[in-house]
Amino acid sequence: MSKILAFTNQKGGVGKTTSTANVGAGLARAGQRVLLVDLDPQANLTKGLGLVEAEQNVYGALLGEYRLKAYPLHENLALVAGSSALSGFEKVKGDELDREFLLKELLEPVRERCDYILLDCPPALGLVTLNAYACAQALYVPLEAQMYAADGLEKVLELVGRVRRRLNPELSVGGIFFTRHDGRKVLRRETAEELRALYPGLVLTSFIRESIALGEAPHLGQDIFTYAPQSAGAADYQALVAEILTR
Repeated sequence: MSKILAFTNQKGGVGKTTSTANVGAGLARAGQRVLLVDLDPQANLTKGLGLVEAEQNVYGALLGEYRLKAYPLHENLALVAGSSALSGFEKVKGDELDREFLLKELLEPVRERCDYILLDCPPALGLVTLNAYACAQALYVPLEAQMYAADGLEKVLELVGRVRRRLNPELSVGGIFFTRHDGRKVLRRETAEELRALYPGLVLTSFIRESIALGEAPHLGQDIFTYAPQSAGAADYQALVAEILTR
């Protein structure tokens, strides 16, 4: 039975999609069977991994228009495409009974065929994110170590508490990790230290440095290991994958 990990943060632009793509690719390289699911209406995970014309996507599958379709990307790695129509998911399904469990029901038949399912959540705490939290075992929260970094994190942790009590007692925070990190900057170092003190045991040892290659790879539809395997970004995500595998 696969383990479902959700990459989430209410703040946008923190490297959530980049992390979903590259952690997924790193797990696949380590021999794990990985399914990525693009739940962000911007569908950047789908576009950034080179899937341009996907006839079937997660939104249509959630609506029951067709069965869940996973598009193979590399050995051990497949992707369920995203859709801009996900922005209207709450309006369409908001009054439906058990609406929080639609994603869980959709993923249940494929869980035996995967070791990991990674969910790229939207930067909003709406019904799509609630569906992700209701079926995940662990959340991973990318953060930039800068002012107000903890604001979005607090809201995520509050929602985790409510979801754990009402919908998914198995849900936990797998870890918080820093992206676009530059240890030479005093503010970044101090913020990182403050968050480690605030959330002991939750902040991971691994961090992702600022990297030009990480920004370039999605424009070519590639993960960092395919695009620049010797880069700092590849080394950092390899370390993060290794840490996730031990948790």
